[in-house]
Amino acid sequence: MNILKQLEQRLISKPSDPDNAIFRNLVQSLCNKEKLDLAGLYELSYDDFELSMAIMKSWRLDRYTRTKDRLGELVFLWAEQDKQSGEP
Repeated sequence: MNILKQLEQRLISKPSDPDNAIFRNLVQSLCNKEKLDLAGLYELSYDDFELSMAIMKSWRLDRYTRTKDRLGELVFLWAEQDKQSGEP
């Protein structure tokens, strides 16, 4: 399975998983071409850290895929939810 699709399914199926906040920040940084706090990645389990490295590699290689577009839409939805809930 494509690594970005795997991430998409994980984010949707386990929205309350605390590690997903780190993946969310990773995706937001990649989508918006923003800086990423790498310290968060080091807090992940080894398998999740490897997943984050694979995500970055895949993101670089798969520049024009529909999965990236869908992840971008998720980032937009998260931002809207944060605005409504008053989170930064």
